[in-house]
Amino acid sequence: MTKDSRGKFGEGRSGAPLPLMTQQMTAVEGATDGDAGATRVDVAMPVVPMPQVSKPDHQLAPIFGKPTVAMQPVGTQTMISKAAAMLPGSAPPEIGLTQHHLPEDDIDSRLELVVDPDSERSASYRILRHHLLEVGRPATIVVSSPEEGDGKTTTAVNLALALAECGRAKVLLVETHVRRPQLAGVFKFVPPWCFAEQLAAHRHQPLMPWSFIEIPQLWLHVAAINPRIDKTQLLDGPAFAIAVERLRMAGYEHIVVDAPPVLGSADVNLMADAADTVILALRARRSTTRDLRRAIEQIGASKVAGTVLVQS
Repeated sequence: MTKDSRGKFGEGRSGAPLPLMTQQMTAVEGATDGDAGATRVDVAMPVVPMPQVSKPDHQLAPIFGKPTVAMQPVGTQTMISKAAAMLPGSAPPEIGLTQHHLPEDDIDSRLELVVDPDSERSASYRILRHHLLEVGRPATIVVSSPEEGDGKTTTAVNLALALAECGRAKVLLVETHVRRPQLAGVFKFVPPWCFAEQLAAHRHQPLMPWSFIEIPQLWLHVAAINPRIDKTQLLDGPAFAIAVERLRMAGYEHIVVDAPPVLGSADVNLMADAADTVILALRARRSTTRDLRRAIEQIGASKVAGTVLVQS
């Protein structure tokens, strides 16, 4: 991966790599958040070699990463865990599930592992899964991006599908982008109880059951935001942190969070405090070095496990 003269990520031009970037890998193809046309997703995670694919002329970006996934600082995580454990009757929470089956004739193109499970694009998300499991098996993974439209929802959805594939893990996909929710449209359902509203209710009644969507053919549970929700509503950070701990007690091995963009809001900082790691999606020829650095500075470099470059 190189930068063009404007500091944007892309290919075909020479330029100095970003600081802390390491080895090069081979490119694979992927899908973007609702844009027309084929794209390429470059998976960037630390230290693990990427297998060769059938297009050796494409080069994947060097990775932004570290030798291991940085976990939650002990003080903050301990405080959150104690708060969750102090709830009356700290047994695992009750989860109410509403089954939903994807329509066979109207599958969203962003569901790459469903649309074409044998494609190189699908393989890229399985490689991302492999890298994450190799560097610490993070339980709570926040997927964000510096700005809107960088492919974070596609990355979050397909990472969750890859983690849950063939029933290999119990996975919950959570949506926290209150102002621009996408998951209801991706999976073609209206959540019976909006996740943002559930957070507000559980702040006052923490032992209430949770209500999620179960998609059996994908081995996936989804906690989505109702697209009709008041867009001025803010995510409750402390309630989210306690909810994550409670949901871990429910047996979810991985909680993948489709978060808002980093820049211009403190929402992702609140989520990162309750998460094990953060992955940033970048859009080739759009995301800039400056925005990436600003996003990492805002979150804290120790939280960022790596990047996924979505190539238009």
